[in-house]
This record gives sequence, structure tokens and C-alpha cells, in this order.
Amino acid sequence: MSVLSIDAGTSACKVGVFSERGLVASAGREYPILTPRPGHAELDAADVWRRIKEAVAEAVQAAKGRTGRIRAASFSSMGETMVPVRLDRTVAGPCLLSYDTRGMEYADRLNRDIGQDAFQRINPNFIGPYFSFAKVMWLKDNMPEMFEKCDKILLFGDFIGFMLGAEPYACDSLANRTLLLDIGKGDWSDRLLEWSGIAREKLGRMVRGGVKVGEVSRDLLDEFGLEGPVEIVSGGHDQCCNSLGCGCIRHGLAVLGAGTYETYCPAFEWPADPIAYLNEIHNFENHVVDGLYVSFIYHHTGLLSNWFRTVFAPELAKKDGLSVHAQLEAEMPDAPTNILFFPHNEPPQWPKYDGTTSGAFVGLKTATTRGEMYRALIEGTALYFVDAIASMKRMGMTPDVFLASGGASRSDPWLQIRADILGIPLARLETGEGSLAGAAILAAMQTGMFASLDEAAGAWVRRGRVFEPNPKRQAHYRESAALYKRIQPELGPLMRDMNRRPRFGG
Repeated sequence: MSVLSIDAGTSACKVGVFSERGLVASAGREYPILTPRPGHAELDAADVWRRIKEAVAEAVQAAKGRTGRIRAASFSSMGETMVPVRLDRTVAGPCLLSYDTRGMEYADRLNRDIGQDAFQRINPNFIGPYFSFAKVMWLKDNMPEMFEKCDKILLFGDFIGFMLGAEPYACDSLANRTLLLDIGKGDWSDRLLEWSGIAREKLGRMVRGGVKVGEVSRDLLDEFGLEGPVEIVSGGHDQCCNSLGCGCIRHGLAVLGAGTYETYCPAFEWPADPIAYLNEIHNFENHVVDGLYVSFIYHHTGLLSNWFRTVFAPELAKKDGLSVHAQLEAEMPDAPTNILFFPHNEPPQWPKYDGTTSGAFVGLKTATTRGEMYRALIEGTALYFVDAIASMKRMGMTPDVFLASGGASRSDPWLQIRADILGIPLARLETGEGSLAGAAILAAMQTGMFASLDEAAGAWVRRGRVFEPNPKRQAHYRESAALYKRIQPELGPLMRDMNRRPRFGG
């Protein structure tokens, strides 16, 4: 017996086939982020679906003869991105990413009309324009003909299940990223839907992660070379699936997900005082594990690394098995830098969203090398989280070790710099693909492959090297963090003033 897992991120998808022993075969595809205008960020969902299908076919073919029949499929995906679709399973309109700047005004309107205090009693999040509701309202008001003709608007992981053959549904962990979920009721909020003008009929029916929602269509079984039936099992938000895939299945454990977004994610039971969590700038949502919730502190670290690679190292290509990032790391000095990088190239989202600031390197000299700048970027994206981790400690949410998963977790320097700056050990997981494994566990539990989550985690989750903080470097980075905290309040207004200037048109 085996299961299929699909993880759709902001810029790439991964597909895995898992047996009782773990990952048997995998494949992946990258896809472009479209920026038709400044501030716009979209995916061509139809193109992404074509690439997902290519990766599924490749992974299924690679697994043949190495495991038993694939019995079920489940999904992990980026959080806020939604896709307008028709019931004939075609894409009906644009697919806006979370950091697309369209829809900012709707967050202001929600704050004005309902207010943060009343809102957080429905949904324990902070109102911001990067959540799905703002993008959907923008589509409704600015593309009314498209919006009227589309049948459903589905979160991305649920879109994949729909395209495979399920009727439209919405996983609650993904639905929470819309800000339209009543988390206590476990369904769409009547009050928020009425306020937004988004009809309930435009959204999928609410389900928990890990339940059967359909079967893969006959046409796709033939296209993928699969023997049916293959159950479609609801998945979840990639950070929740990553937590499950990393073995974060009980209160007190926490994960560091290192992908396009770097995310620190503790798991916990419903807090005695939810408002205290929110006062410490911590949102939370349903885990894909029953009875647990998760909180996210995140930033677009991987996006910044890719930006640096594109702008400062265009001549580098994969060489002798080394990625471009590994080659850049080889250019880095071993010692900490005296350069501060402020990672606000795209709007920061903790402690609050700020769409007016910009990124900056401070401390460059004519002798500064590309390697020093790259190390400063890795340091700066870690310094960004210092206050957030301190806040987690005040709430008793900080674990003894962060379980690290995702692409950047394969880098020794990246993990060591974070251990030194944050002062917490990081344990690399040998599987490395927590989101993929988490979705696979949801599918496996539905088929009866494992009797419990503990059994699944014991079979598939293995810890590797632990990166301990270096006391001498910790002392240096405490000074860096103090400088970062001192400069940021002065730098922010300056960058805002610069960004408010009209573009030169002469």
C-alpha cells in the first residue's frame, strides 16, 4: 500500500509517493510568479495545475515496482492564495498571492466597521490585507463580471483536490487564512460573510483535514497511470502539514519551516486566555491534528534569498552538484558580519503588516564582498525574528529545540546562524520535506496504513544533526540585535518617505 502527497508552494510544487517505510519517489516543478504591475503578484493557476500533473505522473512512474498500489492522495499548500473556478473544473480568473498589494483598503474597512477586539472573538488573528478576504473582495469589486460567472473560489490545496475530482470543499486550517472563519464554530462566519458581501455559495463546504472528500477521476487515473480507486483526502495549510510531518503532534512541540516563507510554528491546546496570545502579537488557527492549534510567526526569507541570487549572482548555475545558494554560502566569511540587512523588500508581516517600507543593507563599504552581503542577508532574516521569539518565551510557547524542515534547513550555515542569533538549538529533520510528509500522513491515516499519529511519526520522522548556539557568537549577535532594534524605527519612516515619492516620469 502507498499514498500520494502533493505540496503546492508559492513558487514550486513537490509530489511524493510514500509507503509504510517512508518516501519512495518524488518529483517537483517550479513555476513563475507573475508581476504584471508594481505591487501585483499572481500565479497562473491553470499553468500551475499542468505542472502539478506533470510532477504527479513523474513521481508515480518512478514509484512503480517499488511499492504497493496508491490508495489515497492528500495535499499541503500555501495559505492565503485562492483560485476562482467553474464547476467544469476550469480556472475562471486571476490567482492573487498574499503579498499582492491589491485589497489593502478592505483591511482598513474591516478594522473600522467591526474592529479588532470584536473580530478576534470570531477569528483569533490580526486583521491584515495579506489574508484572502481582502483579495476576494478586490476581485468582487474590480472584476464583477468574472466574479459573478465563477462558481467557486477555492484555497489552493482545496483547488488541487477539486481538480482531481472532489466536489468543492474547504479545509479549516486553510479557511482560517481567509479571515472569514468562525474558529469556535468551525465554519464560515455568518457575520463576516455578510459584512464582506461574499456569498457562502462561492466557498467550499467546511471540512477537517484528513477526511475523504472524493475519488480521483477516471481520466486522471489513466493520465497518471494509476489503478483506481484512489481516495481524495482533505489536507491543510502547508505550515500545519509541515508541523504534522515533523512530528509536532502534541502541546509544547514547535517547528521551523524553511521554505519561501520562514515560519516558526508552536503547537498548543486551546489557551486559557486567547486574548493574551493576541496581545503578544500571536495569531492562531486549527492544526491538522485534532485538539491542537498552531501559531505562526513568518517572513518571506526564501523569497529574499532567491532575489539575491537573481540580482547579485546571475552568472551562477548549478555546478558539480552544488546549488547556487550553496556556492554563495561558500563565498561567505565564517565570522559574523558588521553589516545589517533589513529584510523588508516585501511588506513585513510581524509584528504588523507595513506595505510602505523597504529593505536595506546598512554598513556597506567598497571592500564589501558578495559573500559578506549574502551572509548579512541570512543574519538579517534571523534578526527579524528576535523580538518574536522573545514574545513566544513570555507566553511559555518556546520549546527546548526547534524541529527544522524545508529547503533552507539543508544548509549548515543557515541553521547555525539561526541557533546563534535566536539562542535556541535547531534539530534538522532527515526527511527534510515536512509539508509533503504531513499531507502523506493524513492520507495514510485515512487508509489505515497506521493505527495512530504516534506510529506514523515514529515510522517517518527522524531527527538528524542538532545545531547548538555558540556562546561567543551569541554575544556578538546580541549586539547586532540591539543595533537592529535601534536603527529599525529610524529606518522605517525614512523608507516610507522615499516610497511615497511619485515615480519620475520625465
